[in-house]
Amino acid sequence: MPRLLPTTRGASANRLTVSKEVPVRRNLRPTAVVVIAALSALALTGCSAPSSCDNPLGEGPAKLVGARGTFAHTPIVDFPTPFVSRDANTATVISGTGDVIRSGDYVDFEATAYLGTDKSVLTSTAYGQNGSEPQRIPIVAGASVLSDSFLCHRAGDRFTLAGTTLDLFGTASTNGVAPTDTVVIVFDVVGVYPHSSSGMPQIAQDGMPAVTSTPEGRPGIAMPKTPAPTELRIETLTKGNGPVIAEGQSVVAHYLGVIWGGSVFDSTWDKNRPVTLVAQSFIDNAGVGVVPGFAKALIGQTVGSRVVVAIPPSEGYPAGQSPTSIPADSTMIFVIDILGVK
Repeated sequence: MPRLLPTTRGASANRLTVSKEVPVRRNLRPTAVVVIAALSALALTGCSAPSSCDNPLGEGPAKLVGARGTFAHTPIVDFPTPFVSRDANTATVISGTGDVIRSGDYVDFEATAYLGTDKSVLTSTAYGQNGSEPQRIPIVAGASVLSDSFLCHRAGDRFTLAGTTLDLFGTASTNGVAPTDTVVIVFDVVGVYPHSSSGMPQIAQDGMPAVTSTPEGRPGIAMPKTPAPTELRIETLTKGNGPVIAEGQSVVAHYLGVIWGGSVFDSTWDKNRPVTLVAQSFIDNAGVGVVPGFAKALIGQTVGSRVVVAIPPSEGYPAGQSPTSIPADSTMIFVIDILGVK
């Protein structure tokens, strides 16, 4: 039975927090046309932007689909039945004003998929039920029709995608949905985030780890041959020009976590999905947030920045609360890419 992805705000499967993760679970119709599963299976294979910002699928019958109602809530959908669309195409219902989606970006969205023959719901995201977060996926040009459907739309857009099951999801079909059946999907683009930080390089500090970067922006760490610092040290590697992060704000970030003198213990890059974290100490906020040193590394930074922080045990987990992947009394190092705020 397919499931929707878990939310990462507050608690994180990546072990930066100690508050409980809130899983997003729904009883979905057992069909192969599961939007979230298909999109989440994408692997990031490139970050090139299209030469012009026209959606590669173009417009077509999808413009006949009406989708009323409040943005980021379950839409009220209307279209003629039986609805037929032989080639995948999109149409904008609500025009947003946020960032344009390019290949390599991450997108937060809500969506509902309908069968074209009778408007029955095939699957849906949670639309904030029980505190759930929107779904987050990487967008890769040419990876699939579903991924391409987002290109050149904006944050704040509501758009429709129409096509056959074969066009959108491949050859598999179950539960009475044939490869030639038309599927209509209504997407609400809740947020758009870049693949990595994009700020101006800053002067490096002595005694801090050297941070390298692949062409795609993924960081690496070269450790200095010096003892771990006994006090919290924060270095801004690149300074973004976005909003300043306030204490308690939700931050969308990529991070790489390394033990000083040891190995990597956690990385959102390995999952190809940044997380949403709360810029506050979980110790002082009923378990919601991150370790104190990580919170201090976020607060006051600007969106678009890359930060490296060395967190001594006094600014990390309380005694007996650290994950098994982090030895007691370890100094942790994080490279943090601040991609956005919510």
